[in-house]
This record gives sequence, structure tokens and C-alpha cells, in this order.
Amino acid sequence: MYLKLSIRNARRSFINYLLYVVTMTVLLAVIEVSNCITIIGELAGFQVISLPLLIAAIQIVLVGYIDFFLLKQRAKEFASYLLLGMEKKRLTRLFLWEVLLIGFCCYIAGTTIGFSIYGFWYFREPLHGIKHCGFLYVKSVLYTFLFFCLIETVCSFRLKQRIGKLQIRELMYERNRSQGIKNIDSYKKWGIVFFLCFVCLIGCVCGIVFLPEVYIVYPVSVAAIPLLVSVFAFYKWVFGYLYAYRRRNPVQIYQKDRLYIAANITSNFKTAAAVNAVFCICLLFSGCSFVTGMLMLRPEFQLFDTTVRQWMGTSQISICIVLLVIYFSILSLQQIIEVRQNSKSNQIMCCMGKSNKQIEKLLNKQIAIKLLSPMIMDLLIILFCIPLLNGKMNLVLPVSLNNILLKLAGGFGACIVVFYIFYFGIICVMSKRYIITSAVSAGRVLFPIQKTTWKAGR
Repeated sequence: MYLKLSIRNARRSFINYLLYVVTMTVLLAVIEVSNCITIIGELAGFQVISLPLLIAAIQIVLVGYIDFFLLKQRAKEFASYLLLGMEKKRLTRLFLWEVLLIGFCCYIAGTTIGFSIYGFWYFREPLHGIKHCGFLYVKSVLYTFLFFCLIETVCSFRLKQRIGKLQIRELMYERNRSQGIKNIDSYKKWGIVFFLCFVCLIGCVCGIVFLPEVYIVYPVSVAAIPLLVSVFAFYKWVFGYLYAYRRRNPVQIYQKDRLYIAANITSNFKTAAAVNAVFCICLLFSGCSFVTGMLMLRPEFQLFDTTVRQWMGTSQISICIVLLVIYFSILSLQQIIEVRQNSKSNQIMCCMGKSNKQIEKLLNKQIAIKLLSPMIMDLLIILFCIPLLNGKMNLVLPVSLNNILLKLAGGFGACIVVFYIFYFGIICVMSKRYIITSAVSAGRVLFPIQKTTWKAGR
């Protein structure tokens, strides 16, 4: 019974599940590709198991965010089920069945797409042969299934806890509920944590640059800890500050379009901080993969033999592209769905006299801010760390590779600009459709009012 009801509800809520489906499929395809790289790397004598673990950690955060998004969209429906007499345990099982069913379909699609992409790249060379195809497919799909079970277990447990805490009254208003905080000044603590961790990060970079080679291993081994903590603390601090500013200075943001943008950014500031931190780390690792891959492909870089350098360089470039696609695709889809969900706000602005061009300009500002916000911390890290590391690499690498880190950072920045313009254009084109729909709906609302007023005047 649960299975049939889950399938029916999933079909009815397909648009709401679109973000979940695309995210799960893309990330599972990425995990499948990374597992293939890991297996081939192990056969070649390399240890790259950390790559699928990193992507799985990113997926747990993103899927958890999307699960709560789906819960918000269907909260009123769940409240109606409870009012009709359905037990909360049964309702929770029903929703978890839906998520698990769709997730398993995404697993099948993701593993198929991921292995096809990697197989097309790897088995096109006759030296690799088709005899390893079956072994690689079975092992990589098994590894991906284990990661899928881990992700679903963690996210389902958190989702079950969240549903258990919500009462019927809270479910009725869950969709429009904004996140709040008791102590508005708590963002200051995150600011202190960010400052201390960022100073530690700069200290580790200075240790890598200025310490003798014997002691470089120590700052290298611990640099990731202040890096990750500073990223999360930075976005907790920034979004907490914006929320506090909005609460304390409401009059100043009632000018022009500030209120709409500020409310959109700070309505779910806790979730926004976590998601932006994850995307920032995703972009940071993408940049590291780009620099490493391009450096490996340079003939002057003689640390490994040619075959190993080509394999490692190609793998790193592939990881870079995959992480960039994850970053921009999921962010873009998130923005498209948010524009669709905010169609009522667009109707209200149409009724207030806003033209389609004004609404489009406002939404474009919002989209630009959302796409750029995860890059802020990356820019800070680049500005403070890249010049120091570039000086160190100039001393270690041949003269022909002088300032190579600055050049590669510039090349990666150019790739970011290209991806940004491409995806920004796609979102703007898609959002126009919802703006036009909102304008038509607003006209239908206003026309009966004007007609009634005219009859009353007669």
C-alpha cells in the first residue's frame, strides 16, 4: 500500500522533486566516475579513495537541504493527512518511501550515466581493453551503492527527526516559515572563529613558504583544518550579520529593491550559510584540481614519468570539470525552482505596478548574488594565499615555470567567468517564462476587480 501511494504522490509532485532528482542523479554519476578513477588508480598503485568520500560528504549536505525543501513544499499536504486521521509514523514512512524510491531510480540513472562517461573516455584506447569492463562496472557500481546507502541513511534519519518534531499547526505554516535565532549577536562569535582560523590558515601557508623543507610536512598536514573551519565560519558570520542588520535596521532596507533581496537572502539564513559553504569548498577543490592537472600536463614538470603524469593530469582536469558542473548546475536549478516558487510574490509586484522589465531586473540581481556568494571566500583565499605560494613555487620549479601558479589561477578564473555567463543566461531565460506567467495571472486577478468596480459605479 505504501509503495502505490508513494508512486502516486511522487508523480503528482514531480516539479517539486525535480531539484532532488537532478541533484541525486548528477552527484551519483559523479561518485560513479570517481569510483572508477579510484579503482583504476588502485590498479596503477595510487590511493585516491578520498575523492568519492569528499563528494559523498558534499552530497549528504545538499541532499539533506533538498529533503527539508521538499518537506516544506508538502507540509500542508501532510497536515491534511494527519487531520484526516493518518498516524504520524505512517506518514513518515510514506514520505521516506517516496524519497527512497526516487533516490533508487536516481541511483540507476546516475550509475549508468557515470559509467558510460568514464567508459567512453577510458576504453577508447586499445591498450586498456574491454576485458576489464565487467570487473570495473561491478566493483564501481557496488561502491556507489554503498555510498548511496550511507547518504540515504543519514538524510532519512535527519528527515525522520524533523517530521517527528513538527505538529499539525506547525506543518500548516512550515512552507512560509522563516528561520530565526534567539540571540541576534551570535554572529559575532562566528566572526571571531573565522578571524582566528583564517589567521591560522595564513600561518600554515607562511610555514609552507618560509620553513625549511624538512618541516614543510607539518603545516601541509594541518592546513586543511583551518581552511574548512574558516569557510563555514565565514558564511555563518556573513549571513548572521545580514539577518541581524535586517532585524535592527528595517527602515533603511525599505528603499528601492533592498527589502525583497534582503528578505530573500536572510529568510533561511542558517541553511543558506551551510549550502554556500559547501559550494565554496566545491569550487575551491575544483580550482585545486585544475591547477594540479594543468601542472601535471606540463612537459617541464618531471616529478613522474610521462604516462603517470598524463593519467594524473587528465584525472584532475576531469574532477575540476565535474565539480564546476555540480556547482553551477545545482545552483542554477535551485534558482529556477525558487523563481517558480516565488511566483506569487511576482504577482503581488505586478499588482503594485511593477512592470515585467522591473521584475526581471530585480530577479536578475537576486540570481547574480546567489551565483556569486559562494565565491567570496574563495576570492579571499586566493588573494592572501596564491601570491605566497607562487613565490615558493618559483624557487622550486624550473625557470620556464615562473609565476605558473598565477597564470593557472587566471586561467581557472577565466573558466569560472565562462561558466558563470553561460548558466546565468540560462537562468535568466527560464525566469522570463515565470515572470510572464505571473503577469498574466496578476491581470486575471485585477480584471474582475476593475469590472466589479465599474458595475458598482454604474
